[in-house]
Amino acid sequence: MSGGGSGGKSERERDADEHVRAVRAGHGANCSSIGSVVDMLFAAATVGTALFAAVAAALASEPVRVAGAQPRAPDDRKDDERIA
Repeated sequence: MSGGGSGGKSERERDADEHVRAVRAGHGANCSSIGSVVDMLFAAATVGTALFAAVAAALASEPVRVAGAQPRAPDDRKDDERIA
């Protein structure tokens, strides 16, 4: 399989020369357009989820608790609290 009359190309290279019209360079260049759309949807969903988590964390509120304090019963108020 030296390919004497074909310029030293193998059978596979000759076949590729006949059937391949173009090879594009770059990120995802040889992918179908649906592959690019799915890629972009995945990236958008990831960024959207991160933004949602950040906003939810920023808007969340928690009751203020004093560390180490014992909770009091409702009738266990001080005298000055009962007057008001």
